[in-house]
Amino acid sequence: MFHPGTSRLIACWAGLAAGGVPARAQFDPLAVHDLLPQMFLLAREGDRLALRIAGENLRDLFARPLKGSDIFQLFAPTAQPLARRTALQAVRDGLPMVLVSTGRARGGGQVPMEVVLAPLRGADGTTDRLIGMIQPTASLVLLDGEPVDEVTVRMAATAGTGPQRPGLRLVAIDGQQIA
Repeated sequence: MFHPGTSRLIACWAGLAAGGVPARAQFDPLAVHDLLPQMFLLAREGDRLALRIAGENLRDLFARPLKGSDIFQLFAPTAQPLARRTALQAVRDGLPMVLVSTGRARGGGQVPMEVVLAPLRGADGTTDRLIGMIQPTASLVLLDGEPVDEVTVRMAATAGTGPQRPGLRLVAIDGQQIA
């Protein structure tokens, strides 16, 4: 079970998806206006995912401007490969992904968080954007007033539902059930 903020963003995305990846133009930020300060928009720039838009809470959480930077630079070097694979999986599968993470400050403070990555199609129809959010799941007091220096990742989880296999049906022949 995800944090209520994480669940709301995923539900908003799913409401637009209608069996596919929604277009960026379909996403109305006002639908989740209270989540905007911790949200971001990523766009593919070569081999990196650049932060096109980053909410003010994210700037405060990391104590630096984030617009234009590669999102993977927020992650610890050991967490970057999993974060990259997860973003690629979100694009490939057309489903939101959540990184169950921890934000770590230099002084040792830590706060658990969820990082949402949900794919969006650009104007040309290709999935080249990700809408996302960094959702702390505990009080930021745990950071002792310091900014997050790096994000580590415990696990990646698929959020939402993809194409479903047809359910198993039982068939009876001469009174015998056969799968």
